[in-house]
Amino acid sequence: MNNTANAVLYVTDIYGVPLLQNKLLADSIAKAGYLVIMPDLFKGDAIPVTTPEGGLNLTEWRARHPTAEIDSIIASTISYMRNELGATRIGGVGYCFGGKYVPRFLAEGKGLDVGFIAHPSSLETAEIQGIAGPITIAAGELDGAFNATGRHTAESILQTKNATYQLNLYSGAPHGFAVRPNLNVPRQKYAKESAFFQAVQWFDAWL
Repeated sequence: MNNTANAVLYVTDIYGVPLLQNKLLADSIAKAGYLVIMPDLFKGDAIPVTTPEGGLNLTEWRARHPTAEIDSIIASTISYMRNELGATRIGGVGYCFGGKYVPRFLAEGKGLDVGFIAHPSSLETAEIQGIAGPITIAAGELDGAFNATGRHTAESILQTKNATYQLNLYSGAPHGFAVRPNLNVPRQKYAKESAFFQAVQWFDAWL
């Protein structure tokens, strides 16, 4: 595409770049008019796409990919997008694992201007408090990683900050629904499709 001024950084889930659904989502955002960059956060060590999430023990894997290392990869990618590709405004999309990092880089001076996250995991209160740009959140009713307590905490913080934000809650939607839903379940299919349009509409308005 010719327009690289408004770009989107795609911060993946634990299945990373190899997951077909991540590639398709990145392509769909690009078709909506944005340059999309999806870095390999795990240096070839993404969780295999054949591994069911329910049976995962991620302790050892997470230890190999500490927050500081992921931060470094994202920071260098943002720098590349601005300095090499000429992006003047950068939005971030973060799914599951990536939903922690988009808020981190929406903090003042960290490099993202606008954010969308879906069913974030390991998102901390301080990371929400640091958000400085507009953010929209897609949450699933059945998501244990970002449950009702987490949602209400995020909402309360964003209200107190007078942030520009949106939080959509999708009924019958489990963790991972915006990337890897069961498309045979109508509510999951709707939630996935709607979350995509939620992201694009947000970027169209604020990016």
